[in-house]
Amino acid sequence: MQETEETPQIIIDRRPLWIVIIDRMRRPILLAAFFGVFLILLNQEGPADLSLQGYKVLCVFFLCVSLWATNLIPLSITSLLVLALIPLLEIMDASRAYSFFGNKAVFFILGIFILSAAMIGSGLSGRLSMWVMKHFGKSPKTLISSIYFFGAILSSFMSEHAVAAMMFPILIEIVNALKLKKGESVFAKALFFSMAWGCIIGGAMTVLGGGRVPLAVEILEKVTQGASSIGILEYTFFSFPLVLLLLGAGWLVLFFMFPSDLKDIQPAYDAIQKKSEALGAVTFQEKGIALIMALTIFTWFGYGDTLGIANIAIISLVLLFSLNLINWKLVEPHINWAIILMYGGAICLGEVMATSGAALWLSQSIFSGTVQSPTMFLISIAVLSVLFTTFMSNSAVIAILLPPAISMSGAYGISPALATLTVVLPSNFAFILPIATPASALAYSARYFSLGEMVRAGSLLSLLGMACYLFLLFFYWPMIGFK
Repeated sequence: MQETEETPQIIIDRRPLWIVIIDRMRRPILLAAFFGVFLILLNQEGPADLSLQGYKVLCVFFLCVSLWATNLIPLSITSLLVLALIPLLEIMDASRAYSFFGNKAVFFILGIFILSAAMIGSGLSGRLSMWVMKHFGKSPKTLISSIYFFGAILSSFMSEHAVAAMMFPILIEIVNALKLKKGESVFAKALFFSMAWGCIIGGAMTVLGGGRVPLAVEILEKVTQGASSIGILEYTFFSFPLVLLLLGAGWLVLFFMFPSDLKDIQPAYDAIQKKSEALGAVTFQEKGIALIMALTIFTWFGYGDTLGIANIAIISLVLLFSLNLINWKLVEPHINWAIILMYGGAICLGEVMATSGAALWLSQSIFSGTVQSPTMFLISIAVLSVLFTTFMSNSAVIAILLPPAISMSGAYGISPALATLTVVLPSNFAFILPIATPASALAYSARYFSLGEMVRAGSLLSLLGMACYLFLLFFYWPMIGFK
């Protein structure tokens, strides 16, 4: 049978030429507008009750918010811009501004990425996911459940970004084996949503699921000058009811909105079986990495507050390299350098907003006279966190929202730690748009569900997430005396 080539389609843009030019030039036009407004604001007189230094910080803050929200340039480059502008505007000495890249939170995040990369590069994480799906995924419902819960469990102990990246090719193999059509198969939609939602929700259980919590804790310590902090076990103790409730809610939403349209998934099971057999026996490298990973997690939870979680991560990396279990070539492709670059600038911005008084002035301008009670203040912060997370990276949300929230906590008689968790936990509800977190972006990139479906399902899950947060605020936290 002779193959025929499809005739390429020629699409003619019939819009007026000036509209086409503006559309093509949209990015540089917006960038010019943002930087133009920034320069105009810098040359204006600031509020009388705010110092000149604080006013300059606010100008930098609004420029960063605009760039982070629109993603016109990469998030990491915006953070680097912060590090350059702070000394240039004489807000902080250059050596101090650049020293934030030596922050312990940055090194802890780097450690998480390398440990995750060791599991992925050695094949250990892939073997674990294959084993779970092989033993617990023998029907459409159990396969989706196994992907969802396994993603959540694994994201509690390693970067949720890495877990999603590890599971994604396996899901592609499953949908190809089942010959599922993009945009039509309900089962395929449930598969990719289960991966994204499981990773996102599970990543909120511990400080190991991503860089958001270490970033938030570091900003908390900087803003309060070490007077307040959240330990590795404390965070899990404060957050686990929300994660468990949301995990159950997400599972119900999956099967309510995407009931399976398949009866038999034997081809997918055969594909998983074949790939599992191709992996062969567990290697010495995988056993060694598993042992060090288990010891690292145990030490983090048992001695993290005394030894320092960043120090433990670095010692673990030294062990992995010293025992020749990994090499740089193995782990380098899996390290998200952009995130690491972003955190140095985000911590710097949070510090200067607090020390200059800009964070307190901004918070008072927003909340004074409009939000009276501590409860309404916390709910308002939580809602803002969810809304911001819809349109920008949840790490950027913490950098933007946390300094003002901490600065106002004293005025409302609540602890800075409580204000911090009120920003951090809702920022994990990154379900509505792909931009909020790589797990959502990766699931959407497969094109098995539409943006509209993502918005509808994600909005429902975000509302349930807010209900779970309210449970913490009104019942769980008062019960354990956290206020």
